[in-house]
Amino acid sequence: MNAQAAAPEAEPVVRAEDVRKSFGENVVLDGIDLSVSMGETLVVIGPSGSGKSTLLRCINLLEPIDSGRIWLEGEEITAKGVKVAQIRQRIGIVFQQFNLFPHLKAIDNVTLAARRVRHMSRREADARALELLSRVGLQEKAKQHPHQLSGGQQQRVAIARALMMEPRVVLFDEVTSALDPELVGEVLVVLRDLAETGMTMVVVTHEMQFAREVGDRLLFMDDGRIVEEGIPSDVLDRPKQERTKRFLRRSLQMAHSLEELSITDQGEVE
Repeated sequence: MNAQAAAPEAEPVVRAEDVRKSFGENVVLDGIDLSVSMGETLVVIGPSGSGKSTLLRCINLLEPIDSGRIWLEGEEITAKGVKVAQIRQRIGIVFQQFNLFPHLKAIDNVTLAARRVRHMSRREADARALELLSRVGLQEKAKQHPHQLSGGQQQRVAIARALMMEPRVVLFDEVTSALDPELVGEVLVVLRDLAETGMTMVVVTHEMQFAREVGDRLLFMDDGRIVEEGIPSDVLDRPKQERTKRFLRRSLQMAHSLEELSITDQGEVE
C-alpha cells in the first residue's frame, strides 16, 4: 500500500460531484461523488456493466457527462470552453486493449504523442522513452514491433506511452483482463511499482489480491452507483452492504473454479 498518499485535507487531484451519464435510457452513472488525492491509488471493483469503465472515460473526457462536474487539480474540466486536448495531456489512460500502432516500433509508439503534441525533439523523446521502457522492464524491446511482443509486454509499452506525457493522474481500465493468466503478474508488478513511487492512479480491476495489497482506498460500484468504499481490507474482509457481500462471494467462487480448472489442465498436460 502506498504510504505517500496525501492528507485528506489536501486539494484532490481528481474530484467528481454528482456525475450522471446515460446512453439512451440506460443510466450508466447515477450520481457519482469521488475524490482522488495526490499519490493515492484508488481501486474500483464491481460487476460488468456497473459503470466502472464509463467513469474513467468521463474523467478523461472521452465521454461527455450529462450532468454534474469534474475537477482536475482544482480546475473544472467539464466547464464550457475547456480545451479538452490540453486536459487529456494531464490525464493518462490505459485500456484493456493495448491499442499500439502495429507499424511502429515500441519506442515510436511511446514517443509519438509527445513529439506531435508537445513538439518534443526526437533525441529528447527517445531518451525519455528508453527511461520509461526500462522502468517497465522493456528497454531491450524498444526496437521491436507489437507483433513481436507478448500481450503483457504490449500492455507494458502502453503504460510507458501513458507515462510519456507526464500525467498528473493515470487511469487503468482493467488492463489485465485481455491477458493470458500467466502474463497478468508482470503487468501488476509495474502498477505496484508505480504506486510505490507515488503516482496518482485510479485502477479498475478484478484482481482482488492486487486491490488488497496496493490500493489505498477501494470503491465497489454497482448499477452506476458507489455502493461501498473504504480501506481495501475492510471492504474485502468486512463488507457492510449486502450487495458487496454477494459480489465478493461470487468472485471468490469464480476464483476457486478457475484454480481448479488450472490444476486439471496441468494434470492433463502431464
